[in-house]
Amino acid sequence: MAQLLIGENTLTAKFTFAFKNKADKEFNDLDAHGNRPGGFNQIYQGLLQFDLDALRAFWMCGLAHLSKQPSKAEIEAALEKRIEEDGDVEPLFKEAFREIDESGFFKKAVKTFWENLELFESVASEEEKEQAAAGIEMMKSARAELLENKQIELVKSDKSIEMQQDI
Repeated sequence: MAQLLIGENTLTAKFTFAFKNKADKEFNDLDAHGNRPGGFNQIYQGLLQFDLDALRAFWMCGLAHLSKQPSKAEIEAALEKRIEEDGDVEPLFKEAFREIDESGFFKKAVKTFWENLELFESVASEEEKEQAAAGIEMMKSARAELLENKQIELVKSDKSIEMQQDI
């Protein structure tokens, strides 16, 4: 359960329409091709890249279900305090990523994200294939690192399932 101490209150991130709506409204930036892939995809991919802005966005959206939502400054202060206490940012990323990756609410979105990555590799031009394969491998490695010793299903473009075990 992803929790963050803000002031005197321990708040829990939840994956609901409030999360999705806030993500789509505030974090759905244009990609390199001028498309808006969705706020969830922006946050999910950002967490894979250990992007602090994505971590903050995760908490802003994860707490959107609350009637009195903490401010951006309150979330940032709580994250900074936790990073100082932990001595590292990695535990926060692992906690956030694991929760979003395993959430029932976003289960199909996560599966589609990985299917689309595999599809991208299969439709890339010959020039782009090597670069696409390296990028996909980097994302798979980041996912394995964030999920630690959990078994991960990676969907291949031919719909067969490949199991990857992190060491």
